[in-house]
Amino acid sequence: MAGWHGGWARGLWRTAVALAAPPLAAALAFKVAWESAYGSLATWGFFLGGLLLPLVLLGWHAALATRRGASLIALSALPAGLGAILALASVGHSTLEDRGVEISCIVLKVTEHTETDSSMDAQGHWTSTTRTSYDHRLDCPAGGPEHMDSPSRLAKPGESLAVVHDPRGKVSPRAAEDVHGWGLRTAAEVAVGVAVLLGLAGGIREAYEKRRRRPRRPTGP
Repeated sequence: MAGWHGGWARGLWRTAVALAAPPLAAALAFKVAWESAYGSLATWGFFLGGLLLPLVLLGWHAALATRRGASLIALSALPAGLGAILALASVGHSTLEDRGVEISCIVLKVTEHTETDSSMDAQGHWTSTTRTSYDHRLDCPAGGPEHMDSPSRLAKPGESLAVVHDPRGKVSPRAAEDVHGWGLRTAAEVAVGVAVLLGLAGGIREAYEKRRRRPRRPTGP
């Protein structure tokens, strides 16, 4: 009887962790980003506490689930990680919506930067990933940014570009049409919701499989 109770208590605890891990990771990322935008948290704290720590915790959570064969719980770490990243990004957009100032700037120069990363998989095959970004040099009114990075070319040299910037300088400027605080928050909530559902399904499946594998006790002489 003690083993039966211990097994169910352990199963309930694992299911509770699977349900709590995704929203807690997203909440941690959101809180750290908020402190960076509205408090005195330094840039290194933003990346360490808001990005690296939630992803490491989710990776550890997935590794433990994989070790005991709970594949759905391990899989839930993927949408949970996406939700944490979206929650982190949403704070910058929301900050620009809250206190950002929209100005009109003239694009002086656009410089394209390309970076290629290579990695080798377990079979020895190399995979290359190329990322392109564009540095826009700007002529803005006093107090505006001098440059702005973007994954796409926003305007040609000599053209006007509407830019939203943070007067406190804690959030990177963005093109006015590229500020999506509400959309990112909604996407983060959806990703976390999917992770929670996967965790719940995984917890139920793990409990069912353990119960099915448990040897039955003899019932008669």
